[in-house]
Amino acid sequence: MNKSTSREIDPVMQNFQNSQQIMQENLLRQREAQKQLSNAVLYSSYQGLDSLSVLQRENFGIRKLEKDSLIYIGLNTQMKILKNYFLQNNHDDSLRIAFKSPDNLTVFIHDFESKGDLVQNLKSLKRGSDFLKHKVENTIGQLKAISYKIKRGNKKYNGYVLCFQAADFQNYYEFESDQLTPATLKIRAIDFFAQNMKETKK
Repeated sequence: MNKSTSREIDPVMQNFQNSQQIMQENLLRQREAQKQLSNAVLYSSYQGLDSLSVLQRENFGIRKLEKDSLIYIGLNTQMKILKNYFLQNNHDDSLRIAFKSPDNLTVFIHDFESKGDLVQNLKSLKRGSDFLKHKVENTIGQLKAISYKIKRGNKKYNGYVLCFQAADFQNYYEFESDQLTPATLKIRAIDFFAQNMKETKK
């Protein structure tokens, strides 16, 4: 018997390996598609999220809070998120957490290392939307407050973001609503910070 022939891959094994590879590639594509949907799911209405089953919410990495909850957003900083809010905590890309209130206010918290311009990085964070316009409201030291407007699908959203920069690290707290006016959204954002940010003891 020819030794080289005996070392040839069995056609059955070859077909099995090929099918395994195809299955893995399909799984990766599904995960990527799920990730894209997961990143956009909080642009659904609160009522739409409420109509999803628990399993569907789990697939999107979201859950409805049964009580007021403190979430760590830094080593010494916690944020209180109220009962009945939807919380997404995927640790996905630069998105630390996101949550949505019963009156359809959505908050996204991004952080990442960057030396880039805060406004340009905000536009990059909103790359899944049409970034329509922005206005720098205020700059105080390491803080920049920006109002903006985006469009996703057939809906327009007002946004108000507080951007913090320390050395090469940037942090964005984005408040968005398709119902609140820019002035009301700004008040809600500032009030949320005043009422819900907690410094923990070292």
